[in-house]
Amino acid sequence: MGNQLSKKRLYSSRKSDNKATKSNLFQRREPQSSLTQGPDDVEPQSSLTQGPDDVEPQSSLTQGPDGAEHQSSLTQGPDDVKPQPSLTQRPDGAKPQSSLFQGPDDAEPQSSLTQEPDDAESELSPTLRQGDVVPQHGISEDFSAMAPHSSSNHPLSVDVQGRNLVFNLESEQAPQIGDTNIHTTGPVYNAPVYQQHITQHVTVHQTYKQPHCSSQLPAPLYLDEETSPKVPATPLSSAQRQRYAEHQPSTSTEQHRKHEYVQSLSALKVLLKQRAQEIASEESSLADFANRPIPTVNLAIVSKPQQIDNEFQAEGHYRHKRELYNIPQSDITGEEMFARAKATAQEEADRKFEPDEVKAKQDYVKKHGNVVGVVGQAGIGKTTSAKKWAMQGLRGELFGETSFFFYIVIRYIDFTREMTLLEFLLSSTSIEQHYTPKQEKRILKTIWNDLNVMMFFDGFDEAVIESFSTEVPQPRLHSKSKAENYLKHLSRGNLLPRARKIFTSRPTQLYKLHPSYRPRFIVQILGLTPTSQNELGRQICGDRYDDIQQKLEQNRNVFAYCYVPVNFILTLVYFMNYDGDIQFVSLTRVLAFTCGQYLTTNHLRGQEGELDKLAKLAYDAFLKMEIVFKAIAFVQAGIKESTADAFTNTSVTKHGNLKLTILDGHKVRYFSHLIWQEFFAGFYLMMIMSLDGFEKVLKQLKYGRWEVVSKFVFGICDPSVFHQLEPLVPESSHQDWKQKKSLLLKFIQSKPKLSNKEGIPQVCGWAHESNDPEIASSVASLLPDELDFRGSSLLPVDYESLLFVIQHRAKPLKILDLYRNMIDNTGAASIAPCLHNIEQLKLEKCEIESEGVEKLCDGVKKLTKLLKKLDLSYNKIGNTGAASLSPCLHNMEQLILERCEIESEGVEKLCDGVKKLTKPLKRLDLSHNKIGNTGAASLAPCLHNMEELILDGCEIGSEGVKKLCDGVKKLTKPLKTLDLSGNEFGNTGAALLAPCLHNMEQLILDWCGIESEGVEKLCDGLKKLRKPLKTLDLSGNEFGNTGAALLAPCLHNMEQLILDWCGIESEGVEKLCDGLKKLRKPSYGVEKSMIGNLPKNY
Repeated sequence: MGNQLSKKRLYSSRKSDNKATKSNLFQRREPQSSLTQGPDDVEPQSSLTQGPDDVEPQSSLTQGPDGAEHQSSLTQGPDDVKPQPSLTQRPDGAKPQSSLFQGPDDAEPQSSLTQEPDDAESELSPTLRQGDVVPQHGISEDFSAMAPHSSSNHPLSVDVQGRNLVFNLESEQAPQIGDTNIHTTGPVYNAPVYQQHITQHVTVHQTYKQPHCSSQLPAPLYLDEETSPKVPATPLSSAQRQRYAEHQPSTSTEQHRKHEYVQSLSALKVLLKQRAQEIASEESSLADFANRPIPTVNLAIVSKPQQIDNEFQAEGHYRHKRELYNIPQSDITGEEMFARAKATAQEEADRKFEPDEVKAKQDYVKKHGNVVGVVGQAGIGKTTSAKKWAMQGLRGELFGETSFFFYIVIRYIDFTREMTLLEFLLSSTSIEQHYTPKQEKRILKTIWNDLNVMMFFDGFDEAVIESFSTEVPQPRLHSKSKAENYLKHLSRGNLLPRARKIFTSRPTQLYKLHPSYRPRFIVQILGLTPTSQNELGRQICGDRYDDIQQKLEQNRNVFAYCYVPVNFILTLVYFMNYDGDIQFVSLTRVLAFTCGQYLTTNHLRGQEGELDKLAKLAYDAFLKMEIVFKAIAFVQAGIKESTADAFTNTSVTKHGNLKLTILDGHKVRYFSHLIWQEFFAGFYLMMIMSLDGFEKVLKQLKYGRWEVVSKFVFGICDPSVFHQLEPLVPESSHQDWKQKKSLLLKFIQSKPKLSNKEGIPQVCGWAHESNDPEIASSVASLLPDELDFRGSSLLPVDYESLLFVIQHRAKPLKILDLYRNMIDNTGAASIAPCLHNIEQLKLEKCEIESEGVEKLCDGVKKLTKLLKKLDLSYNKIGNTGAASLSPCLHNMEQLILERCEIESEGVEKLCDGVKKLTKPLKRLDLSHNKIGNTGAASLAPCLHNMEELILDGCEIGSEGVKKLCDGVKKLTKPLKTLDLSGNEFGNTGAALLAPCLHNMEQLILDWCGIESEGVEKLCDGLKKLRKPLKTLDLSGNEFGNTGAALLAPCLHNMEQLILDWCGIESEGVEKLCDGLKKLRKPSYGVEKSMIGNLPKNY
């Protein structure tokens, strides 16, 4: 009887509650949604093209085997009376509760925490099972005031019947996978938990610094005895559920269902933004201040990445086809990326489609204008930039308004299983919502049509797929497919075309993508500019940075890597903590020292013996091209979980309060940076692997993928590095190290002569990293006598390594041509000590200034043998640089200074040095420097100490020519060449030159404004010559047929006459031919480019 009365009260309460339209368990705020509702407020709509077709959702939440609609309940009366579906049900049945998630088209909002195995899944009210996330209702979507923070507590606040319960999702002790509890805060529950009460576990994914960290939350308890449920002893039967379903009223309105659906979307949006904020505000896993943050410094970004060819390599820390052509400088900002992407897509659409194909153009721009690829070598700052942009986007400073905000770390995606698109988008975010297919359809439709969706895909190159270049089928939107298929089609805009997407990757993988999937607009991160380096250095080192900067510049081998942020930070750590004398520093030394320091910290005591296992894990993963390790990988490598935890913990160095970790993650781990994995792979090869195994691997070192690992192998040949690593390995490894070093020498000596300029920097890099004279000499013997690196865009580390090897050559290089490589002043200083082993040095367009010239001159002065040629053309050395060159001219044969911004003052300084020479300069080229008449006057008295003087385009007039002629007349030995091309001195200048032709062998007068009158004067001088002039070049002077006729009788006194672009027609050519016929020596002749005007019998 009591049970029957209780049931009556329950149904009475339910009926009155429906009339009052009170059915929500949680008191929610009004939903914040950017969805545009249709005219009848039935379905979220979009003004754009409709997305995927959705099946109209059904109203049933659960369904029994017979297909009848019914409801399930957490608690059930003993007599199978229709119970109320609720999360927390009062004993008297009052205030029935509704679903956590409800769609606009769903039936009466119901809720269930448990469901029979034969129940169908609910529609937009997913049953919470083990693994579900607690929905965060009542959380504001206002992110305008969001500021970066790292992993602060985010309590989940739930309002139950006016009483606030708070689940604290981050406790002092981060929970482990498999934990059955998580700390809670809030009111103390005073009601007992009945033994038969079904506990529903909820997986909570929150920031513990480790991905996919699971914990289980016990079911809600009750605040007092009144609200404690009377727990039934047995579940409802199907028949009882059927009767219960028949008695359910259907008074919910469309507006109510729509409100429930929007609330569920709002909760998802909040979770996504919170997770994105947590990732974007995470501290750097490699190095950051422990007690204060490091403000972000700007990285150089360019919108026109280099062209990629088959040999493009970007796997490691500088493995690429020479990315840097000059000092990194930006031409685009994060704010401009999508605008430029759309502009690029619009330009392509205009070329691709006809003017009347408006819709096709719009679709093309929408598809390709919303995708941006961001490439750069490892450690260059791709992830740092992505996090910075994400945080700016969350604060509303970038990308405008955003609704759904995804930050997807690709390394966390499981590429071995099939999944739906929504599962793919949530799989790496630590947000796992279990939706039915109908729910996913509705959510995906909303995301598809939303214009304010922002997606970051960080680490495209870390995707575990067989081939980036193969085509894959486009997945059906509401079916399961491979993660690879989603990733490739998202990267081209084939999926979710309205969403703005940013993909970060090393260049190789992104450019290896099949053209069908490659983003059309790609920007490249070049790294730290000198200004950014200084800003970051001062933030980390404080007042010590000035001293450290000097040491860096003295160690160009490692400083050359410092445009890569991760390398720069590690190097600063080394300099701040190394107490010894620093004369030579390599990247291997930096990492070996840092590793040794790390292993001496308290949390790694007793773990030193495990280092060989960690190295083996790194090497095996390198062979398999894996960078993420599951727990089983550590078990197979014999690494204890405590060891893995120890290497994941943080070590604080003794200077600078810098934090370093080698491993990151929790149950899924990875090296904090790829450079650590590559270092430990090299460590395993040299210090752990057997001799037989090492000998087999040697042949692999030449391949591009091994470039960084092989560099570390040779770096460990450095005795200083070996002594740092020696305590970390067994004694048996010491003898193996010597034998492996001998094998490396034999490997180098067996190689043929190096001719490929792409391979030379790599092999020289091995020698430099080893800092071993014997290895350097072996590599030097392989170099050809002439090295031509014109336009090769050598990185600083490349030419530093090359110069190190050149110093160990047995005989000098004949030519080293570094034309158009970014050598700069520091590189010039590195070249100076090698000048004794170089005969000709060509440094055109190498960004060298007066400071660099001064360093070069220090080396030239010390030479005991003449430098045959020094070419500094197209470097802005100015008058100061010219003055620096003056005292060392005695150690040169040729000095080429074309377009060096030298003026008359600089020429005067140069002439001071020329006058003191005991042996003439073979060639002095000052072309295209504005020296004017004053400069020419300075040169005239020292012509006797020059064999060739090139003054092309020097703004010399007839007055300057007169001064030069005065000097030529006084010569006791003819001047081999005088080049006055490009100086507009005209007929007057030609007349001045005529009397001194006897003291010249070659006279070059291109484009000097000489007419027939001037030619006549020159011919007067030619006729008087006792010895023929070797060359007379009058190209570009418009003297026509008349001038040609004047020259014809003088051909006997010229060996070569050049008359390009002189306005000579057939009549003039005939005159010249008549003169040729009279020549006694047939070797004399005329060069003429106007072949069409020559007679047929010529």
